[in-house]
Amino acid sequence: MANIDQHLEFTAEVPSNIALVKYWGKRDPDRQWPANDSLSMTLNAARTITTARIHHDAMDKMDKGDVLLRADMDGDLQPVTGNDKALRHLAYLRRELKMPPALHIATKNTFPSGCGIASSASGLGALTLAAISAWTGARSLTELAASGFDLPRLAELARLGSGSACRSFFGGYCLWTAGAEPESQTVMQVYDEDHWPLADLILIVSPETKSVSSSAGHLTTASSPLFKPRVAGIPARMRRVRAALAARDLDALGVEIEAEALDMHAVMMTATPSLRYLLDGSVDFLSWLRKEREETGLPAYFTIDAGPNIHVICDLKDAAKVSARINAAFPHLSIIADRTGAGPTLTGRPLP
Repeated sequence: MANIDQHLEFTAEVPSNIALVKYWGKRDPDRQWPANDSLSMTLNAARTITTARIHHDAMDKMDKGDVLLRADMDGDLQPVTGNDKALRHLAYLRRELKMPPALHIATKNTFPSGCGIASSASGLGALTLAAISAWTGARSLTELAASGFDLPRLAELARLGSGSACRSFFGGYCLWTAGAEPESQTVMQVYDEDHWPLADLILIVSPETKSVSSSAGHLTTASSPLFKPRVAGIPARMRRVRAALAARDLDALGVEIEAEALDMHAVMMTATPSLRYLLDGSVDFLSWLRKEREETGLPAYFTIDAGPNIHVICDLKDAAKVSARINAAFPHLSIIADRTGAGPTLTGRPLP
């Protein structure tokens, strides 16, 4: 480790993703083995930006602890302490990769955290990418791959921190296959971002952190009587979603992703204890969107992750029209205008 340059900092940007076929429920939580395959669209604007560097004097003081700073809602960096998920994952990476130097890490999101916009996917993905870059001295994804950490390897490591993080390491549309056993999981790009660029208008019903995390929610799935039927129906739904993607058929895709989102939330609500991530404002918007589509032909469909906020999917050419209609009906709600994205980026530069 003597050749590590302590005068470099490494900035990783990893996007969030929106699952079209959802991951909900685990066969083995410790090894992040999902109950079913999932397929997502990588986003562009909603991302985590994480900068890491080796502590000064860390090479001589291996017991020096990591410093992790996270931006709050006002953009101010606050120290992260205690049993935080990110600190646990950093400790796992250090043990797994035998990388002893302590790190100084600062991280921020371009979107609200912990409210159902897959901030753990982008956050744990960016932490993984930035930390390994700092430890190896790789200044780009190409250099990192040459050091033995290509995108599939990075995705595998990030998955152990947040399951859906593995899907954020590829642009466009990404498939996470559960496999017959934990070690046979795979993640791959199905289509790149140019195959079918779609708009994702993320409607912020509430930016507040969820009272029950997704990690905790996953553990309740087996108690729902709807869980096994949902998992049994995933292969057929996956075929229909992939066919719609191949054909670039928004109506066919929209029917499937709306049903899929509601199926997942039905499992949540019928679990013990019952989980209700949707707020009254969420339900009001879903009713409005369906009515608008039926009565006026508004070309947009919804999907929802484990939270109250709504992803409205439409063609890029229709995004401005759809956004204007939403703003007129819900002027008190904010919208993050996003689209299909290209995946993570990495830069290394001298410390200022």
